[in-house]
Amino acid sequence: MSAKQSNQSAHLTDKQSTAAKLQLCFGGYSCQGKKAENQDAFAVNYPQGSALNTKGAIAAIADGVSSASNAAQAAQLAVTQFSQEFYSTPDTWSTEKSATKVLNSLNQWLYAQASGIASHYQTSNQQWLTTFSAIVLKSTTGYIFHVGDSRISRLRQQEYEILTQDHNRKQANQHLVLTRALGADVRLQVDFHQIDLQAKDLLLLTCDGVHDFVSAKELKRLSSQLTAKPSTADLEQLSQQITAQAIANGSHDNVSCLLVYVENTPQRAMVEVERDILAKTIPPALKVGMKLDGYKVCQVIHASIRSHLYLVENPEDFTKLVLKVPSLNFEDDPHYLQGFIREAWVGERINHPNIMKVTGDSNNSRFLYHLCEYIEGQTLTDWMHDNPTPTIAQVRSIIEQLIAALRTFQRLEIVHRDLKPDNVMIDKFGCIKLIDYGTAKIASLAENTNTLQETVPQGSLNYIAPETLLTMQSDHVSDLFSLGVICYQMLCGELPFKPMQRAQVTQTSYSDWQYRSIKQFRPKLPYWLDLTLQQCTAPDPAQRYQAFSEFNQELNKPNLSAIEHYNKQPILQRNPVIFWQGVSAILLLLLLISLAY
Repeated sequence: MSAKQSNQSAHLTDKQSTAAKLQLCFGGYSCQGKKAENQDAFAVNYPQGSALNTKGAIAAIADGVSSASNAAQAAQLAVTQFSQEFYSTPDTWSTEKSATKVLNSLNQWLYAQASGIASHYQTSNQQWLTTFSAIVLKSTTGYIFHVGDSRISRLRQQEYEILTQDHNRKQANQHLVLTRALGADVRLQVDFHQIDLQAKDLLLLTCDGVHDFVSAKELKRLSSQLTAKPSTADLEQLSQQITAQAIANGSHDNVSCLLVYVENTPQRAMVEVERDILAKTIPPALKVGMKLDGYKVCQVIHASIRSHLYLVENPEDFTKLVLKVPSLNFEDDPHYLQGFIREAWVGERINHPNIMKVTGDSNNSRFLYHLCEYIEGQTLTDWMHDNPTPTIAQVRSIIEQLIAALRTFQRLEIVHRDLKPDNVMIDKFGCIKLIDYGTAKIASLAENTNTLQETVPQGSLNYIAPETLLTMQSDHVSDLFSLGVICYQMLCGELPFKPMQRAQVTQTSYSDWQYRSIKQFRPKLPYWLDLTLQQCTAPDPAQRYQAFSEFNQELNKPNLSAIEHYNKQPILQRNPVIFWQGVSAILLLLLLISLAY
């Protein structure tokens, strides 16, 4: 959607067919006012389809700093680039991360113009400075990003509220001086916060030439003329009235006003969400030779109470694929089916040699299934059975490949949440493939209210991170814990903590997890490795490594200083279990001696 020019207004409307979707209406107006040039700009982007669900809609306004040599160009560039580049960021990223990345890149470019380093065609001191305010509207939340003294405010049931803070200060002569702007400093400081969205909210994005001269009372009076369901033309007319009022009240600056009216928010009843998830039919169990949407079953790979895996032949090029179908046992379980659908959604967006490729059906089938790449090999569980005492080098190779996959997830703001040996494949060439993303936490989707809320911790017992089990919270450090457990298990065939049965989960604090030294099971393994695994699987996430690279480095280069520090610690800190066992033994001995006398 292009930004507005002088004396032009934005034209954008969309009547979505489903009340469950976010429905918005935009309208704006801008002119140079009593100045010779209009240095304001605004832009909107209202995508349709999945982009509205994963990224949201954008409204942005900018006011070029008049003292800068390229004020108008900076404002135009800021709103246009932001409203376009935001949608180029990964669908999995949170709104905050997507917007921050775009704004930082934009700020770097604008700042570079002043030093003449952006291009040898640019002369030095070409200042590109502008204020910037934007709101990303997604699901039932508005995400506000703000730099400078343009402003975002809201009228809700005729109650006026300013949602941003002006970045300016008064000088001795009472003139206001801008304290923040895009392009002013290599380090960008952006105000960010969230607001709730409600039907009939009217959001106002204005430059200082408007909001410094139009009172809240006047805004309420002018907006009271709006109908219950205004059109784009209605909002444009109101924008013109607001800017005209600013000029009438003495504004000598450019005047710009962009209005966003929230017609409806996607607050569906859970029964509606469940209905959509359950809309497709789960195919019955298939046999060799049968076909589903043209895919011929060559082999039944796996059948369990959760899912069925079939080796099938692609009818187009006769390549081998794996067709995954949820079990009929879960046909009435929307939480499980939501995860099944999410697995295909994630797999379609990731292309990495250590992550299994997944695609949804391309035929708009009435059946629920997805297709995975065929991995000729074995699970890590089977590999461990075949290799009960692997070398450290063998384990390193597997862990390094898993870290490569997990760092890809981290960059996309995805947490796997179900790392375990059964979800790791090793192909015939030794390449590791991470599989099964049904429980993955995706930042962009987690922001939506249009999904079923989880009521139990996601993951597999004995691999799930303690913070997930206790608080249902998880991030990449939670995946790091699970990775440490897998590494420990590969080396000795045991778990770093006493195994739990689901019916016996009684942990209520991090202290309930007591690490068991790996040297109990493989005495010849070095101390540095034991310390590395202990830190990676620390129950308290604050005590763990905070990056996958840290764990990888410690696995490849022994930390001798950590061993020295460990040896200096009292035994109570090094191994509290052995300490208290020793104390108990001494007390028992003293008791027996006293009884003997």
